[in-house]
Amino acid sequence: MKNKILITILLLFVIAITVSCKKNDSEVSKEENIIIEQQNKLDLEKTETQENKSEETNLEDDVNKVISPLDGLKYYEEQLQRRPVVISIDNHPDARWQAGLNQAEIIYECEVEFPYTRYLCVFLACEPERVGPVRSARPYLVNYALENDGIFVHVGGSQDAFNEIYRLSVADVDGLYSGAMWRYYDTGKFAPHNMYTVLKSIRDEAEMRGYRINSQFEGYKFNDKSFNISEKYKNVSKAAKICISYNKFNTTDYMYDTENSLYQRYKDGEKHIDELDGKQLSAKNIMLLETTKEVLDNEGRLFIETVGSGEGIYITNGEAVEITWNKKSEKSRTNFYIGQDELVLNPGNTWIQVLSNINLVNIE
Repeated sequence: MKNKILITILLLFVIAITVSCKKNDSEVSKEENIIIEQQNKLDLEKTETQENKSEETNLEDDVNKVISPLDGLKYYEEQLQRRPVVISIDNHPDARWQAGLNQAEIIYECEVEFPYTRYLCVFLACEPERVGPVRSARPYLVNYALENDGIFVHVGGSQDAFNEIYRLSVADVDGLYSGAMWRYYDTGKFAPHNMYTVLKSIRDEAEMRGYRINSQFEGYKFNDKSFNISEKYKNVSKAAKICISYNKFNTTDYMYDTENSLYQRYKDGEKHIDELDGKQLSAKNIMLLETTKEVLDNEGRLFIETVGSGEGIYITNGEAVEITWNKKSEKSRTNFYIGQDELVLNPGNTWIQVLSNINLVNIE
């Protein structure tokens, strides 16, 4: 009997201890939860404070920035006071892919000797790690460089181009006589498709040669924010895919990226990427300009009319509209019009496709 009483007492004692422990554990758990909640609240407040400070910093930076006359985006004033550097860029298949193009504000694509085209890149605010391959001058490239008040960078050129450079007193840096460029073999390219440069070296050499280094040019007009053409104008068509056929060996395509409101660029059926970061090139604005072309000699060198007027198409935000263009002199800017209204571009970079026949383009 005594044994049963002892066993019962022991069981009751064990049960009491267990209940007490559970109670203590529950209380500890509640305290831990309170501490965790308090810490989470502190972390959230800290994150919100950091975000607010970041927004305040961005607002302060935004106030200190000004709008670029070349792409309508905001940069620090000192980035826009310097003179643009305009570079003739090789587009031979052996020169691909090129470096620094995704940081240019404006890029022209023009025909050269059949079946190739060449790029003319305008750099102002941004400083790519390197730019190239740099290639030779043509007279129409000289004229487009002049309308952007550019320090014109090239490696040699046609005699007509040299005549224009001399006649128009162009501030030019020629890689044949410049220490600001070098043959770059690490990319696996070979001469003449591997001449590279950096913008700082070009600007330093331009200053050494006594060229003006501050900008003096008239820019484009830009909307305050991205704008759909159809909101203001009639006769606007959809433009999700643009296919340009310079000839059967040379094509340029753009595909509209609705998520980013940009056009992704393709060259000869391949993604057009930047050699520096491997990212595909894109365009906010695309300008198709129709002008006169004439073959000059047995080498296939061309005359391309840059001064005068003509028709074209402006493409942005998945839409296209017919435009006209007018350029009064070699040094004046090409002006664009929708009807009687001067064209106002959307903020962002611009690709200008110079064509001898607008029917070479298919827009879907």
